[in-house]
Amino acid sequence: MSSRHLVVPVRCAGEIATLRVGRLPDGTRVGIAFSTPAGLRAAAGAQEWMRLSEDSLRELLVPLGVHRIQLDPTMVVVPVSAAAAS
Repeated sequence: MSSRHLVVPVRCAGEIATLRVGRLPDGTRVGIAFSTPAGLRAAAGAQEWMRLSEDSLRELLVPLGVHRIQLDPTMVVVPVSAAAAS
């Protein structure tokens, strides 16, 4: 078991948090995690986040069909909603 704790971006609605996942250029879905809050801010700007163990993050991602964690990506693009684009 891994005891490493990661900083994981989430989207919060009240007291419910959902994981943010991303896609690689080939379309593969990946979990997104960072070593530090500063790394998250540098890659994605201000974000809500939580600290999770690597094992816990993997357990939450598997039911979503996500089997890879992208650690410390250098850039995370937040999708623009269709409403915001118009």
